[in-house]
Amino acid sequence: MSLTAEKRRLSSILKPYPSSDGAKINGSLSQNKVHFDDFSIESVLRDVLDHNRLQRYERLLAEVKDEQYDDRKFQQMFVEAKKCVHLLNVNFGMLVEALLSVRWLSREESAQELYKDFVIELLVAHNNYTSLAVAKLIQNFVLKDEDRSGWVQGVANSEVIQKFAPIHDLILRLKNVIPMIFSVILVQLRKHFPYFKKPTHVVCGYLHNTLWMTEYSSMFSEELMDIVFNRLLAIDVNAPRNEIEEAEFPEDDQQIFNMDQDPTDGTGPDDDDWKMKLPLAETLDCCMEQIYSFIEQRLTSAGASSGESDRLFKMLLTLFDNHILPTHNTHHVQFLMFYLCSFKSAYVEYFITHLWGQVCNPNVSTPMRQAAVGYVGSMLARAKFVPVGLLKSTLRELSNWVHNYIQRTDSMNYNQSLKAHMVFYSVCQAIFYVVAFRSRLLTSCAKNLSFLQSLQLSSIVTCHLNPLRVCLPTVANAFAGVTRAHQLAYCHTILERNARRKLATVYKTESQMPDECLETFFPFDPYLLKKSGKRIDPIFMPYQSSEAEESNGDSINSPGSRGRKRYESMSEDVDDFIQEVKRHKNGVGSENSDVPFTYSYGVSPGFHN
Repeated sequence: MSLTAEKRRLSSILKPYPSSDGAKINGSLSQNKVHFDDFSIESVLRDVLDHNRLQRYERLLAEVKDEQYDDRKFQQMFVEAKKCVHLLNVNFGMLVEALLSVRWLSREESAQELYKDFVIELLVAHNNYTSLAVAKLIQNFVLKDEDRSGWVQGVANSEVIQKFAPIHDLILRLKNVIPMIFSVILVQLRKHFPYFKKPTHVVCGYLHNTLWMTEYSSMFSEELMDIVFNRLLAIDVNAPRNEIEEAEFPEDDQQIFNMDQDPTDGTGPDDDDWKMKLPLAETLDCCMEQIYSFIEQRLTSAGASSGESDRLFKMLLTLFDNHILPTHNTHHVQFLMFYLCSFKSAYVEYFITHLWGQVCNPNVSTPMRQAAVGYVGSMLARAKFVPVGLLKSTLRELSNWVHNYIQRTDSMNYNQSLKAHMVFYSVCQAIFYVVAFRSRLLTSCAKNLSFLQSLQLSSIVTCHLNPLRVCLPTVANAFAGVTRAHQLAYCHTILERNARRKLATVYKTESQMPDECLETFFPFDPYLLKKSGKRIDPIFMPYQSSEAEESNGDSINSPGSRGRKRYESMSEDVDDFIQEVKRHKNGVGSENSDVPFTYSYGVSPGFHN
């Protein structure tokens, strides 16, 4: 036989068997099966290498794939395979793949150890099998439908955790023997992460194992969490707030969900009551709860040092900058930073200072600076754990920046369009939003009122750039109510003049957004997820108007919003407020005005109880 013919025949064993050929092989083996007691795997490989005889090799391959053997035969097979690892060159790729693919996790512990030893020996001797072996290990993280019972509300029971332990043990041993292998592991982790619309237990199971790997691969924690953040954002942006609300409250608008009950205490509602009705929201809820638990364990465990906690904070802050801040229309993933900052006042101070540094940096893109302003304002307004001193000092920094900006543009012929001054208008709206939202605190005593007066809010609203012109109506009217009640500034005349200009423009539809309206969002809007929401509720600030506003009739709480569901809707509370502003002259006109309020916004400052 020629050398060419030998190579052709030898290479044919690398090709997968068609189903018809596989059936023939299995059929023939039903009468003449190969038994490992009859010969060694080494002798089969020698037959191929030395004599180019494939018959026994093909039968061995079919026997391995068939997996019709007990634990004793399983152990014998891997003892034999380990002895002849040096023979398993690229020509025997199909046999190697079959050996790596066997269901080893269901075997007894001694059989599992033999499998692990074989894999380690194989990858030390032949690095060309590294990707294949790692892929086979990672695929075990993808749960099947029959594994659903092992996950309750996204949390694995002890039996499931015990099942995964051998995989992590093997990965750890491989990492210790082959340090560079973790780069391959990261590639395979990204590649095999389940599609975000897969069942909740599948996504949660994979996330659980990814987080588990950070325990013994701390050097690669940031890369592992990078994978997690990418997938969570994909789920978050595909589960909009309006869809969650519509699923939870399709018709009954009067439901109130009791968030004081704990689903794990045995006295709360049934599991179904804590299950999100939107499948993606349920997946996101369970995943967020896992990561909150991960953060809590890392920060509060007995062995956690201050340095380790700080490293976790800086790692998540980097991931926030790289993934969350640039992503449009996220709803819940950003609360990971909100929750993390609640553990130390130094964290929230660093977070706000870090964001404000990006706002002040002209080398940062305008959309990023605008998003950073939104996070600063929303954190100051919504976080109960923000110290009063930090609230005041940040407001002062924002106002000083605005006053300096006004002075620079006052004597120059600047374009006054929204686009030309986007960051300025965003900072102004953040000031208005925080003052309106925290008015009860900021007007609670003479000292705090004196602080608000020192911000010179009147100079901001009356400047030539006219920031109230582009603010969201809900924010502008709330701020106007606070400043009028406490004689800090008089905004209603400006609002009336701005409205007359806007109403002179005819729009194609009632829902069309005016060109000169600041497009923004409030990243820490009320949290809608049920299970993970119990961690956010104690540290989250609902809106409370000041007593002076209420007594002056300027509270922006709409009567239509009384007795509404527990969640502060992003869209519906705007509608409620719009009806109220119609009765209050759109904040600008006469009570009997026939001109409808035509602005529709996709975000909500959350100004109601």
